[in-house]
Amino acid sequence: MEDDGGERSSFVAGLIENRAKEVGMAAFDLRSASLHLSQYIETSSSYQNTKTLLRFYDPCVIIVPPNKLAADGMVGVSELVDRC
Repeated sequence: MEDDGGERSSFVAGLIENRAKEVGMAAFDLRSASLHLSQYIETSSSYQNTKTLLRFYDPCVIIVPPNKLAADGMVGVSELVDRC
């Protein structure tokens, strides 16, 4: 998201997912040093909840575990981030 001044978002986001499609997101605002935590079950195969949160925060960086170390469930989130 952009501020009134037209500056880019200052959020850094981290995503993790397990086999049960529970997604955890941490969004840290570098400007205000505030941390926003979310945990939810992703009910759609298109990851609509995750997409909505990513659009809302519009992070300048997204951190996800490396695919080879991630649980099998992380494939959906990893593919979504790769497309972004």
